[in-house]
Amino acid sequence: MHGAAAGLHLTITFSGDAARVADVDVAAGALARGVKVQPLRWHRQLPGEPGLVLGYAANPPSEIERAVAAVG
Repeated sequence: MHGAAAGLHLTITFSGDAARVADVDVAAGALARGVKVQPLRWHRQLPGEPGLVLGYAANPPSEIERAVAAVG
């Protein structure tokens, strides 16, 4: 997990075996489970590890817990 202790989103990057998974595919799978996340590659200017951008500002804690479980 990366970022400051402020803001409306956080980013996670995939490492190890998970780095072989396309973040676009993970985001599509999450959306199929009702969770909207963005692939980190959409926000990069240079190549880097795959990951996700997760927004949390408009969601209550119970919804975030459900979303994390769905993405996991």
